[in-house]
Amino acid sequence: MTFDGCILQSSYRVRSGVPVVQLYGRLADGRSFVVRDSRVRPAFYIRAADRARAVACAGGHGMRVDPRPHAFRSMAGAALCRIEAGIPSDVPPLRDVLHGAGIPTFEADVRFAVGYLIDRGIRGGCRITGNPAPGPGVDLVFDDPVLEPALVGITPRVLAFDIETDPVADRLLAIALYGLGLDEVLVVDPGGRPMPPQATGLPNERAVLDAFAQRVSACDPDVLTGWNVIEFDLAMLARVAARVRFPLRLGRDDNVLRVRPAARPFGGASAVIPGRLVLDGIDLLRGAFVRQDDYSLDAVARSVLGEGKALAGPVADRVGEILANYRDDLPAFARYARTDARLALEIVQQLDVVNLAFERSRLTGMTPDRVAASIASFDFLYLAALHRMGIAAPTLHPGTGGVQVAQAGGQVLEPAPGLYDLVWVFDFKSLYPSIIRTFNIDPLGYAGAAVDGSGEAPAATSDPSARVDEDLIVTPGGARFRRGPAILPLILDDLMPRRDAAKRAGDQVAAQAIKILMNSFYGVLGTPACRFHNAAIANAITGLGRHLLMWTKHWFESRGFRVLYGDTDSLFVASGAADASAAAQQGRALVEALNAELAAYVSAGWRVDSRLELQFEKLYARLLLPAMRHGPEGARKRYVGVRAGEPPEALEFVGMEVVRRDWTDLAKNVQRELYRRLFAGDPVADYLRETVRALRAGELDRQLVYRKGLRKALASYTANTPPHVVAARKSPGAPGRVIAYVMTTRGPEPLDALEAPPDREHYLDRQVRPVAEPVLHTLGLEFEAVIGDETQLTLF
Repeated sequence: MTFDGCILQSSYRVRSGVPVVQLYGRLADGRSFVVRDSRVRPAFYIRAADRARAVACAGGHGMRVDPRPHAFRSMAGAALCRIEAGIPSDVPPLRDVLHGAGIPTFEADVRFAVGYLIDRGIRGGCRITGNPAPGPGVDLVFDDPVLEPALVGITPRVLAFDIETDPVADRLLAIALYGLGLDEVLVVDPGGRPMPPQATGLPNERAVLDAFAQRVSACDPDVLTGWNVIEFDLAMLARVAARVRFPLRLGRDDNVLRVRPAARPFGGASAVIPGRLVLDGIDLLRGAFVRQDDYSLDAVARSVLGEGKALAGPVADRVGEILANYRDDLPAFARYARTDARLALEIVQQLDVVNLAFERSRLTGMTPDRVAASIASFDFLYLAALHRMGIAAPTLHPGTGGVQVAQAGGQVLEPAPGLYDLVWVFDFKSLYPSIIRTFNIDPLGYAGAAVDGSGEAPAATSDPSARVDEDLIVTPGGARFRRGPAILPLILDDLMPRRDAAKRAGDQVAAQAIKILMNSFYGVLGTPACRFHNAAIANAITGLGRHLLMWTKHWFESRGFRVLYGDTDSLFVASGAADASAAAQQGRALVEALNAELAAYVSAGWRVDSRLELQFEKLYARLLLPAMRHGPEGARKRYVGVRAGEPPEALEFVGMEVVRRDWTDLAKNVQRELYRRLFAGDPVADYLRETVRALRAGELDRQLVYRKGLRKALASYTANTPPHVVAARKSPGAPGRVIAYVMTTRGPEPLDALEAPPDREHYLDRQVRPVAEPVLHTLGLEFEAVIGDETQLTLF
């Protein structure tokens, strides 16, 4: 019998000394399943030439050396032999013994269950051939079936939950559940009070945990989600379960919930629930590159849904209100708890980030809870491709991630400060992936550096024929790549057309998943923690990017256009056109001509087909490139523009304070309004003076909150103590990762322990002045004169 399904979770168990791969998932017909395979053994490789030495130094460590030559070879072409261990935990010490004897290993760090999927080429979807049996916790159990890759998509079953606790997170008050037909709160209520609708009172914490486990089992979710759900909610539930001696089973077998603490500060804890994924809402947003100034549930809900927490008072005092409602107003308490669970689910549904995680799983082979691990995702794809070619990769040695290697970045051109009309913005479509495809850049195809390579790119106008090599592609920095079939270009040759097709079909989830994966390749190759890291390869990509951007700049300048700014893959060019319609038409014509000449240039210089494409991205009706704060030079990666055809308030800010979390709402509001007025031709002086008056009068105190993230544990800040750390140490509760504080007359104070009044002159000097001066300087005005602190004869 054959079944198609989607794998949710991969792991293994050791039963009677035998490792058993366990793959939990859901079939396309909706039934849950587990695959159990006891036929495989953990294995890795060494060079065949090292077989005798390996037996001599590690023969007593329970390893088995296959005496037959293996079909796999190393990336350098060396013959390999297979080493087999008893159980997966035997591999690390055996590997360390071999490394200590100077014997290199291959793929001795690949996780057992992950290696099982890599060997079979299974990425998310699978086809199972076997005879299943009903099983506890799942609909079907497959023992030792045939497993093959398949394109399978499912709609995951998602349940959100949220807990309420006392202020020190020691005592459980309630658990709220939302999704899959549930909208309920389970309340710890020893007194047996009457409960409001959709609330169930239970006598103690143990009874609430039991009811929660029963609800989860009955609705059988694939995904549990919430807000900070691992490090707070599940960690708290695990502590309570241990204290009341309740075996909290939330998965699809008899194992209890386990929460593993983060390996390092802010590294991220993990929760193990057999057969179910835990996808934290905050992590889903960050993994999908959804930017938020504040990742608290209330802030994100207001931003995404237009609705916040169900509180009558300020969010900053929610602990006191929650406790008061728990004691005296159960309807309000239940409404608050149920709302939190509902908001968490509706946010991830609105942004479609759960489906995005599943789509990324189908692309990379990583389970949906690990798709944000870009190095592991790259590893999966590249190892699977190597295996199809009969090649094994080197083991990544522990500690490699700490190595720092010099690496060049993209080209950034000096901006020409000023206010401009009708500015074209051109950018290369997927520049780094296109460079990889065009120049066959690949770890397997890397042939070292050219003997005479200086490491410097030749001038963009130099004769490209100087770089022709009969057998190799030589990049401007001297890195050489073979012309034969290569893994990364082939992967990208598959992905890029699929992304274009997804965009044409309106499938934004698939298009975004492919974009994230493609854009990760360059970064992974430049990361020492990746087994395929090579600084020369990463620098070859960025070097070609710089070369191509300069070639493009010279192309425009040779036709009389002024290039105002450029950054990595984009150029800002003054059109000089009379109106927006003529500028747009000319921009499209220029792109077509440039791409044709670029293709000819690349073909003549490297004898390859160009996959590079410059796009006419947009036309700014007005664009401001600001100067640096303390000099006449242009400020890089900072600009404000409004597109042709858009109203002045539809401003696009890049790199400015308005898009940065660590600036206050005051600064953002002032900056947004000043630029709106500048672009619309409206006066700015009266507005700025009134803003300063209101600030000094205390009318804008709600806009004075700073938010800054902690990069490490509080105790680790010893050499210096930034303001947000000072504020965090004054907080009465346990501070989160993002500290909200106000600069007061007594220094920084946290939002939940404000005592002194705000230092409003600090905000005038450090928040209003920096965002106002670029606009004022553009108009020839001085800040002190405009706000009335000194006299200026003429105001705009």
